[in-house]
Amino acid sequence: MITTATVYPISTRQAMTRWPTGVAILTTADREGWWWGCTVSSVASVSTAPPIVAVSIPRETAGRQTFTSADAVAIHVLREGQQALAEHFATSPTDFDTVQSTHGIPIECGFESVPLLGDVTTRLECRPVNTVAAGTNVLLLAEIVRARTGPGDPLIHVGDDYRHLARPA
Repeated sequence: MITTATVYPISTRQAMTRWPTGVAILTTADREGWWWGCTVSSVASVSTAPPIVAVSIPRETAGRQTFTSADAVAIHVLREGQQALAEHFATSPTDFDTVQSTHGIPIECGFESVPLLGDVTTRLECRPVNTVAAGTNVLLLAEIVRARTGPGDPLIHVGDDYRHLARPA
């Protein structure tokens, strides 16, 4: 049975947690060369010609202005088993040393000095083209300039849990 409720922020959040999403890390470098990363779960393909994606960044995200004013960003789709990496960037946006030492994720420097995480299922290097204010969030629209896919299934988030894709028997 479906129930209805007056639309409040908390009921909207509860409703949207029923929608499974992938989990990604958004990275960039600021004007001084410092690396920034944040965990995002709202990434969508907007256009294939030109290839444009949208990333929703909560306004309270540490470094949000760094991402929205960047010349380049990278989107890293996490694979199964990378929950700890998602949790890391949810709370430590500039701690890339731990990413290598504790999580064992290699990092290389991409175009415009953007940090690129290795060992992910998909990596999109992008050039931001626009931002759109959207209530409590900002949508970052970015054109994909390089795409790489790797092995493994994506990490899925639904409810308040991480999940994996079930394969047919």
